[in-house]
Amino acid sequence: MTHRNVSEVQALFNPAFGAFLLATAVNTATKKAKLALPWPSAFLILPLVLPTDTRDSLPGKSTVTLSAWAHEHPHLQAAFAERAAALTAYTRTSLRTAVRHQAVDVTPGGLVCPGRPKPPSAAPGEEVAACARAAALVGRWLAVTDPPRAFTALGVRP
Repeated sequence: MTHRNVSEVQALFNPAFGAFLLATAVNTATKKAKLALPWPSAFLILPLVLPTDTRDSLPGKSTVTLSAWAHEHPHLQAAFAERAAALTAYTRTSLRTAVRHQAVDVTPGGLVCPGRPKPPSAAPGEEVAACARAAALVGRWLAVTDPPRAFTALGVRP
């Protein structure tokens, strides 16, 4: 692994970056659903957004449902449970960072975004922008998919 790749991995797994992606998804979900995002859904966001192969396979628009996408990509669905488990600690750390910096609030109904995260077009660099666009898409999916159905579609147990 080159120095460039090491610094890219470190940047992707920076809790502040994870917090930004979570806030982006939560903001999009709550705007679409007009409800807080159930907190278990937060654990689906980063495993869908961070791995390049998964992110690159996501549709450009949310007209494709989460269930349909998972059905069309069985190899990614099969790997999802392992990825989600591997990213659980990072998601927790990123969520704590988001709450500590008031990018996300925890309410009795779930997660909300008190502010508005920077849009993907304002992201510094194409990979960051691609991750932000993917987080927004996943937020739209999670707005219309209850957590048990989302977890089941991805082959994991809540």
